[in-house]
Amino acid sequence: MTTPRQLLLGLLTGVGLCFTPHASAEDSPTPVVPSDVKSAVGTTLVELLSVAEASSPTLRQFAIEIESTRGKARQAGLYPNPVASGGATQIAGPQSQYFAALSQEIVTRGKLQLSQAAVCREVAQAEFRYVQARFELLTAVRQGYFVSLAAQRRMEISNRLVEIAKKSRLAAKRAQQAGAGTLSDTLLLEIEFEKAEVTLENTETKWQASQQQLVATMGRRDFQLVRIHGDLTESLKRFESQVLIDGYVPYNAEVQSAEQDVERNRYLLQRAIVEPFPNVTIYGGYQYQVSPIQNMGLLNVFVPLPFWNKNEGNIASANAQVFKAQATVEQVQNQIAKHMADASGRFRVADQQVRRYSDRIVPKAQKAVDIIQDGFTLGELDFLRLLQTQRALVDSKLGYIDALETRWVAATELAGLTQIEAFP
Repeated sequence: MTTPRQLLLGLLTGVGLCFTPHASAEDSPTPVVPSDVKSAVGTTLVELLSVAEASSPTLRQFAIEIESTRGKARQAGLYPNPVASGGATQIAGPQSQYFAALSQEIVTRGKLQLSQAAVCREVAQAEFRYVQARFELLTAVRQGYFVSLAAQRRMEISNRLVEIAKKSRLAAKRAQQAGAGTLSDTLLLEIEFEKAEVTLENTETKWQASQQQLVATMGRRDFQLVRIHGDLTESLKRFESQVLIDGYVPYNAEVQSAEQDVERNRYLLQRAIVEPFPNVTIYGGYQYQVSPIQNMGLLNVFVPLPFWNKNEGNIASANAQVFKAQATVEQVQNQIAKHMADASGRFRVADQQVRRYSDRIVPKAQKAVDIIQDGFTLGELDFLRLLQTQRALVDSKLGYIDALETRWVAATELAGLTQIEAFP
């Protein structure tokens, strides 16, 4: 079976893979599945993609489809087998006659070559479908990775929120016991602590769910993810310069597959046009007669005459299919343009939010906490003000994580549409 690397190399270099040597299912090497990759810092995106490409049953299905279509292409070009016949034309004592003969159909006007060329376009389509499926897998794993990484960051922030609420509750109880606080303040902080714990529990649940979804997407439900390693704040400037171009419609595998369908239908149209031209069947053999003359030769030529059926209906249908395939190419391009516009819009909106959070909102929230903390230390401000500013800082960081996640999800979708190999 052709490996993914050989397939992609063939597509990129234009080498025809329609008639590569075939291997049986028994001879095909068993794919090497990477073992679980774990490190002290966590599993990286590159490692997850490597495992997914080796383990995905979807990619195996599309690879097998390529081999199946290649078999059809090989079969489409094979010449008809000769026909052997024999027997007796009559059994009548001395007048008995016995014969042996061979007949062969001669295929005219390149019918076999046209049929084979049409199926070879199906092979190319299957190859492009494999490429499309591969990038869909990469996109799904990339999105799952960033969603899980964002959930991991939220869990860290939620843990910090629980610590703040716990300290605040303890300080309120001490203040109440010392007569400097009230029961209402203590109850308020008790409520804040309970809300923080609920937020943490929800975040942990979502994080676990995102990990389970990710390993299922990879095709390795037994893969154990302990921690995701990555940086949500990594710059995407180079990526933006590649894909964020107004009106840009990538020439990806989906478009190329649709174009191959146009070529396939053109070959089928040519095949329908030459169908009325008859094939010639030649029949020759030897006949033996018991009485003289004993040795005789046989020769016949059969040619069907296309008087009533000139294949007009099939020609008209094949011609219509060419125009339909051409319209499909435009439809696919329009759909890709629509998806590009949608993903680009979501990316730009999220990117604006990321810049606003990183440049203004989070720094201001942090500065407010520092000011209130100094005032609280000097006894100039109450603890409730400190709690409010700390909660505002946490909320700002959570909003920042949400914006980063949305930006990365949109970016992975754009990378999948443009079929960028190296991302980010």
